[in-house]
Amino acid sequence: MLVLALLLVSIGMLTLYFRESESGLAHRVQDTALSVVAPLQYGSARAIQPFRDGWNWTADLFRAKSENERLRAELDELRAGVAEELVTQAENDELRSLLDMERKKVFPADARLVTARVIARSTTAWSSSVTIDVGSDQGVRRYDAVINGEGLVGRVSRVTAKAAQVLLVTDQQSYVDAIVVPGAAQGIVAGSVTGDLTLQYVDKKEEVKAGQYVTTSGIEGSLFIRGIPIGVVETVAVQDVDLYQSITVRPFADFRTLDIVSVVCR
Repeated sequence: MLVLALLLVSIGMLTLYFRESESGLAHRVQDTALSVVAPLQYGSARAIQPFRDGWNWTADLFRAKSENERLRAELDELRAGVAEELVTQAENDELRSLLDMERKKVFPADARLVTARVIARSTTAWSSSVTIDVGSDQGVRRYDAVINGEGLVGRVSRVTAKAAQVLLVTDQQSYVDAIVVPGAAQGIVAGSVTGDLTLQYVDKKEEVKAGQYVTTSGIEGSLFIRGIPIGVVETVAVQDVDLYQSITVRPFADFRTLDIVSVVCR
């Protein structure tokens, strides 16, 4: 009954409100109530504004943090994709240059080239060597030559079933019989503690100039077949008191970035 009575009163007041003029009783009551309530509403709105602003700031902060995390994840994924693409491109370039080297008419018909990857490097200053992921199971033997797409890398010094150690031509214990081309000057390419290469035992009568290529000579009894590129002559010096010329050689292979190589199995 109370609800019905309130409903009837409300309907009556609404009817009166819409029928009377703006100066009528219902309009005056509304204006009076508004004048009383408005300051309270303004005060309460100002009182809760800092809380509303704080809530909005916190919500925006969480949204920004979430967006930042999403963008960071997308950036990390993009970087990983770019890195993977660069690695793949570098490997393809290495394999392509290695294939070009293998196609040259340097290697005898009975030679078999086994592709390998460098899996470890020497950790001492007294040894220049790397470890590759092929061994006797793949037909690799001690003293086999090792190349990459640029030229001679070194020779196999130790072999296990699944891996092999390669002594680089820059090692102080490395000696490679070599010839200067074009021309006929022969000598020995030797490594050093510093990793520099020199062409030793070249007679002073032989004409050698900077820019000439140095390759393996493949003389009888050599570990290396003839014609594998080693490097290019950088400097040539001749002293009257010396029996031989002093020749420095810049290797073609970049030993700092060795990754994919081939073992010349014979």
